[in-house]
Amino acid sequence: MSARSRREVLEQARWRYAKRGKEGRSRLLDEVCALCGYERKYASKILCGKRAIGGSSGRRRGGSQAVYGSAEREVIKAIWLTAEQPCGKRLKAVLGIWLSYYEKRKGRLPRALRSKVLAASAATLDRLLVPCRVALGSRGRCGTRPGTLLRSQIPIRTEHWEVSGPGFIEADTVAHCGESMAGEFCWSITATDVHTQWTETRAVPNRGQAAVGERIAQIEASLPFPILGFDTDNGGEFLNWHLVHYFVKRPRPVGFTRSRAYRKNDNARVEQKNWTHVRQLVGYGRLEGAHVAELLDDLYRQEWGWFRNFFCPVMKHLRTEIKGSRKRRIYDLPATPFMRLKACSQVDPAQMARLEKLLTVLDPFELKEKIEKKLRVILRREVRPSLHEAA
Repeated sequence: MSARSRREVLEQARWRYAKRGKEGRSRLLDEVCALCGYERKYASKILCGKRAIGGSSGRRRGGSQAVYGSAEREVIKAIWLTAEQPCGKRLKAVLGIWLSYYEKRKGRLPRALRSKVLAASAATLDRLLVPCRVALGSRGRCGTRPGTLLRSQIPIRTEHWEVSGPGFIEADTVAHCGESMAGEFCWSITATDVHTQWTETRAVPNRGQAAVGERIAQIEASLPFPILGFDTDNGGEFLNWHLVHYFVKRPRPVGFTRSRAYRKNDNARVEQKNWTHVRQLVGYGRLEGAHVAELLDDLYRQEWGWFRNFFCPVMKHLRTEIKGSRKRRIYDLPATPFMRLKACSQVDPAQMARLEKLLTVLDPFELKEKIEKKLRVILRREVRPSLHEAA
């Protein structure tokens, strides 16, 4: 039956439906359902006039008026995209900080608009950003190769650290190998403090022991607190005499431990940072050459490290509650690593003053622009940079 014929039938049936009693209406509904293929309740609404024939409801939908419109969504979306697309809870924690930088660039917002943006709850932020969500790519290859030489000398961390302050570091590497592990390619080294979530990242052209050891020393020099414990996976870039001598052969030795083989959750915090601090930045493409590693390392040491540690909030997993078949994960309140560091009494006041002075000259929007500019240079060399240089 064509749409025109169906409309004519329904218009006649609606007039007859209004004239009939209960039994007559029931029989007419049966006829309309058999003729048009409608579900009975839907046909009833059409014949009663609650829904338009061939269209949406003939009456206005109920519910309250929308509180947030396109103006609020535009402001929230701009901040959300620049802040690396955090969830609503993390975005809510730093929205006030980011909004002040947004107004420096875009001009002062009307008071009513500013108040509505700041009053939005975490759930509201998530709902407003639903159309803006982007699809994430697939995961790539793992580049961890077991280092068996020193497994007996480097103990497994069999219990959780008693962490009450900064200094306990989890470290891991990320391979920028693309689709093949053949040949030499760049690696990223990620080191995360368990207590504050302060994260430092560095890049090396290969995962040789000397190169990795040099970057670990640079990471320690840049941390605003001393290293008290250092835990890694079982990769050969960590299980070697270079790092054993570096951490153990010093006046105040550092506890150097390793995780269990094939148990990523033993280093869950740094595994998470491998995604947020490395993969979300450079993706899964292949990066080769010492020059590319230096460019990436420069980005990690400056703009990217400042951006993540000063302006991007994180949430720490506290515990998991199990009730029957339901599992509920409990997290603490969102805060940036700098906020968490500022709340620690063990931090050196001189280091804290240095960081606060640095914060006064940083702007997250300017940092993001510089990050994108440097990243374009790095990713242009993504595939076989030596061939591009030769050309």
